[in-house]
Amino acid sequence: HFKGGKMRHILIAGHSRISEGIASAVELIIGEKIKYFNAYLPGEPFFVGKIMEEIKKYSCDDEVIIVTDIVGVSVNNEMQNFLNYDNVHLICGMNLALIIGLVMADENENISTVIEECIEEAKSGISYCNLWKHKEAQDLDEF
Repeated sequence: HFKGGKMRHILIAGHSRISEGIASAVELIIGEKIKYFNAYLPGEPFFVGKIMEEIKKYSCDDEVIIVTDIVGVSVNNEMQNFLNYDNVHLICGMNLALIIGLVMADENENISTVIEECIEEAKSGISYCNLWKHKEAQDLDEF
């Protein structure tokens, strides 16, 4: 994604193959390829080094968003070291809606605003669907 000469990069990392699955779904749904990093798979290089190599490819003016699966656990904890770079933004709680929102966001909009809006939108899509059934039944009773 271009933004007046700088790029916005989205990197996703998670335990086992969760990030690979989300990246695959993003490509299927919107046709965009995103960089993903599987963590702690036997026989694969340590993911942190691979992410460092990827970030080194970018200009220090580029915006980098790293999204991880769960707060407070090893993958996210390892990524916190990248917060020493001013152009890196770290989000945890990865889901498909969040990643699609980030990928499709306006590259000219402020990155912090984009991130906050995408997080709120992704949160609002998490629902306990059984409650819909009960609400529909209530609505019918009121009719």
